[in-house]
Amino acid sequence: MPADIFYEVNPLLISLVLIGVLVVALEIGIRVKNRWVLVGADSIEKADIALVLGGVLTLLALLLGFTYAMSAARYETRKQLVVDEADAIGTTYLRAKTLPEPQSSEIQELLRQYAALRIETTRMTDVTPESIRELDKRTKLLHGLLWSHAATLARENPNPITSIFLVTLNEMIDLHTKRLAAFRNRVPFPIYLVLFVVSAIAMWLVGYYFGSPKPGVQILTTVLAILVALVMWLIMDLDQPLSGAIRTSQQSLIELNQDMNQTSQDATKKLH
Repeated sequence: MPADIFYEVNPLLISLVLIGVLVVALEIGIRVKNRWVLVGADSIEKADIALVLGGVLTLLALLLGFTYAMSAARYETRKQLVVDEADAIGTTYLRAKTLPEPQSSEIQELLRQYAALRIETTRMTDVTPESIRELDKRTKLLHGLLWSHAATLARENPNPITSIFLVTLNEMIDLHTKRLAAFRNRVPFPIYLVLFVVSAIAMWLVGYYFGSPKPGVQILTTVLAILVALVMWLIMDLDQPLSGAIRTSQQSLIELNQDMNQTSQDATKKLH
């Protein structure tokens, strides 16, 4: 349940909260250092602290790099699947023109509706599990209608043209499943949780290492906290399928939808 809530929150808001947490961790580290010095309980050598701090910062850098690679790979997969799906819909649409009437026109119209529905996915503002299920239901309804027409053709006209169309249509339907799986494939929440904990510990050690409330030191350490939170934001934003500042380009589907509608309008004009 915490994971579901986490993925629904804007990454920018999480990053802003993280900056606050990291700055507080820095301040706590500074205060702990000063208090221990005052009471004479600070028996740890600065070189030892530096050694531990270096190890923790290295671990944080590795975790950030590892998580960024995971997030970027998922982003690239989603981007490639958009192109693959546009190609599959376009090929299915072209091959539908070779089918006998009236199924050819009916299938072409369903494919235009299907392409428009895929575009609608990119314009969703309310990205919730319910809205995703509703969209998947509408998509599968079109799949059923398309396959029903194709199955009828296969029974009535069992020829190579129909067989090739069935293969292309099947690939198009399979790509919906792949895109849905890619949509749900996010960086696991425990990884984010470990990153946040390691970041807070690292900032606490930085504050303890410096142990000085001087404005110059505070500015430098705050900049470090902001940079860490900024990288976190980049990772989380890349991991967002439909929202955020970095979005997967849907231009291939948009151009395909425009071409299909234009072709339909041109064909209508010729008939009249």
